[in-house]
Amino acid sequence: MCHYTHLSLQEKDCIATLHAEGSSIAYIAAEISARTAAASATRSRGTHATDALGHALPKRRADERRRRCRAKRRLSDPALTQKVRLLIMDRHWSPDEIDDISGSRVAAGAPLSLPTILTGRSIAAALDLSGSGPQGQVRCHLRRKRPETRGKIKILHTVDERPEQADERSRLSEWADDTLVAAGPMCLLVLADRAVRLLAARRCHHNSGSVSKAAFGLLQGRPLKTLTSG
Repeated sequence: MCHYTHLSLQEKDCIATLHAEGSSIAYIAAEISARTAAASATRSRGTHATDALGHALPKRRADERRRRCRAKRRLSDPALTQKVRLLIMDRHWSPDEIDDISGSRVAAGAPLSLPTILTGRSIAAALDLSGSGPQGQVRCHLRRKRPETRGKIKILHTVDERPEQADERSRLSEWADDTLVAAGPMCLLVLADRAVRLLAARRCHHNSGSVSKAAFGLLQGRPLKTLTSG
């Protein structure tokens, strides 16, 4: 198992300072709680006593220079942002029209570039346009919290709520339905009276609309108290 850990910038500065004071490698390693070999290797890799700035300060200055040299957003200029807002909100210009005009008409020496700033959400976020952003429900992917309802039929009443007369088959007009599916797009809808075993059947397409229409047609003109799906 390797117990080696990289030295921090502060520890490297401490090595440079203690070495400039004439401390030994063993003393330096004990001060920074590091192995003697690590302190010696860090010293031999260029930690000179003449490094007045140390390690932490040049690193911090390099990070600041890197942040300053990044490309600035064109719409970060308040005057340019106000001009673009005027063209879009008041004059109803499109981003293509703004991109086609010369830079002097928008802001002196600041030409616009469509691929960098005038692309959908970026311009909407910069100008705080209302109605921007995704429409409807945002996908939650694997972190979906609501129950899955796609492809499922919501059952309003369960079989336990059926009247006792229907369970005992002692009353007429208690119907039960079922569908017989064969090869092809057609199916057979069958309605049966639970008391007298009276059957009514009709062929229909195997989809919810056709089955519902066929069921209403079969029950039309017949007494109906309950209808149970088989």
